[in-house]
Amino acid sequence: AVREDLNKALGFNYILKTWDEVNQNFFAALKLEKLVMFIILTLINLVASFNIVSTLIVMVVEKTKDIGILKTLGMTAKDIRKIFVYEGLIIGGLGTLLGSAGGILLCALLKKYQFIKLPQDIYYIERLPVYIEFWPDIFLIILAAMAITLVSTIYPASRAAGLRPVDALRYE
Repeated sequence: AVREDLNKALGFNYILKTWDEVNQNFFAALKLEKLVMFIILTLINLVASFNIVSTLIVMVVEKTKDIGILKTLGMTAKDIRKIFVYEGLIIGGLGTLLGSAGGILLCALLKKYQFIKLPQDIYYIERLPVYIEFWPDIFLIILAAMAITLVSTIYPASRAAGLRPVDALRYE
C-alpha cells in the first residue's frame, strides 16, 4: 500500500521495490532452510523411533509369559495390541514433550540473552536472531514425531497380540 502511494506521488520516473522484493533470494533461501531443518528433525525422530521399536520388542519378549497368561484368562489380541501401542505412545510422547520443551526453552534463552555471536565479516548481523513460531513450525514437528511414534508401535504391538497362549507358556 505504501509503495502504491509513493508510486502515485512520485510518478513513473522511479522504480520502487519493497524490502521483500529486494531480498527475494534471501527469503527463498530461508524457506528452503526451514524445509531442510524439518526433514532433518523428522529423520532424527525416525532414528529415535527405532529405539522405541527395539524397546517394545524386548518388552514383548520379556513379557511373553504374562501375555500368555492374559490371553488364557480371556484378554483379546486387540486389548494386548492396545497395551503395547499405549506404552509406545507414552514413551514417544514423553520424549517428544521433553525434547520440545527443551528446544523451546533453549530458543527462549537464546532469544533473551543472545549468547551466540556471528562473525561480522560474513553476516550483516551481530547476533543470531531467534523467532519462536508455534504454528506451523513447532506444531508440525511435534505432529510428525507423534505420527512416527504411532507407526513405530504397530509392529511390536502386533507381534505381542499374535502370540498364542500355548507358545507363550510352553517353556515355563
